[in-house]
Amino acid sequence: MKKFIGILFLVLVLALPAYVYFSPTFERIPPKITFNHGEYWNLRDKLEIDIDDESGIKFYKVVIINDGKAKVLKKEMFAPSEVQKHIAINVKLPEFYPIKGKNIQIKVEAVDNSKWNYFAGNQVSKEKIFKIDTISPMTEVINNNYAMKRGGSGIAIVKVSDENLKEAYIKISERDNPNNFIKFKLTPFYKKGYFISLLAWPYSYKTFSADLIAKDEAGNISISHIPMRWRNAKYPHAKIRINDRFIKMVAIPLLQKVGMSVPNNPVEIFKKVNEVLRKRNEEKLYKITNVILDKQINKFYILPFKPLKRYAKKASYGEMRSYYYNGEKISSAIHKGIDMANLIHTKIYASNKGKVIFAGFNGIYGNTLALYHKLGLVSTYSHCSVFNVSKGSSVSRGTIIARTGATGAVFGDHLHFGIYVQGIPVEPLEWMDSHWIRDNITRVIIKAKRIINR
Repeated sequence: MKKFIGILFLVLVLALPAYVYFSPTFERIPPKITFNHGEYWNLRDKLEIDIDDESGIKFYKVVIINDGKAKVLKKEMFAPSEVQKHIAINVKLPEFYPIKGKNIQIKVEAVDNSKWNYFAGNQVSKEKIFKIDTISPMTEVINNNYAMKRGGSGIAIVKVSDENLKEAYIKISERDNPNNFIKFKLTPFYKKGYFISLLAWPYSYKTFSADLIAKDEAGNISISHIPMRWRNAKYPHAKIRINDRFIKMVAIPLLQKVGMSVPNNPVEIFKKVNEVLRKRNEEKLYKITNVILDKQINKFYILPFKPLKRYAKKASYGEMRSYYYNGEKISSAIHKGIDMANLIHTKIYASNKGKVIFAGFNGIYGNTLALYHKLGLVSTYSHCSVFNVSKGSSVSRGTIIARTGATGAVFGDHLHFGIYVQGIPVEPLEWMDSHWIRDNITRVIIKAKRIINR
């Protein structure tokens, strides 16, 4: 009996430390403190701090230290029934709090709900020093083109300076819906602190607004409006009849070629090509053409685009197309280029020097070439029968780059010519007009340089 009691006592003596060591109640991992903020602080924005612990947080305190003086910004103690595994803290500098120097220190202390450390819990302390920056970036619009039209292009030269600059871009948005916007990247231009960007008014935006946005590492933001007048643009509306021959000879083979299932209904077949496949192909074109390959631009010289020597225009940019089958409207689409027709397999020329950034098949657009011409300007050539150049090659003005064809979702041999500005399809006719290029691009750049040199 005494032997049994001794063994039981020994087991209890060994079990108690084992229980303490392995029990979650006595876990020994201190809380994790995370500062969700960079190394700069503008003293206006709230600091976001996360505290995490598996056993729950029992207490935390946030202290600000500056010029050797400490002040508690926030602290909380939680009852056992209130402990939380995750706490998100937002702290703000007290109003009229005096700050000296260029740095400020934030110290966070936390204690978890563990019974470790003689029931006191695991404690942790974490500090971070922030560099103070309360000055917004300097922004200035140097020059821009006078007016833009819906679906059209433009240009702006700007100045941005800040020793802690994080990002700067031109925001094109709908005036009546500012949350619907596109960021246009800036390219360093001519002298330090100056930038240039081609712009586009997306066809889908009913209204227009342009702003230069600059943000520094501390979150200070500057906004300078870019004044541009609007020009109304009227685009044609076309009704196109779809017949069984097109479904059989074009639509079905195209779906099969791209590995998509073929519906049984002719209407559904066409809708899948025109809506589902078109969306996929246009997304691919956006990825291809939304590029900036220039590290710096000192000049930008572009000639009018004339990809075919002689042609008949078969369709315009911005054309609203309604498709009919057996007299009923079944689908619609916006045409985002110009269709040019000549003889079968007509030579296609490069009007400006550029770099081939894509040469391949793209669904409804068929065999497509994309040439980069600096400043995010890309020209595309679709439905080609053959390519004379390959991806990565550089072409000069006058080079025969391809021949027209009937590849993709088309009725016959022609060239679909497109112009893109940082991925946005724009009106090609502007870039085919020497007067428009001179007045809206070339002269704007020349005048900007004169202003910069003053």
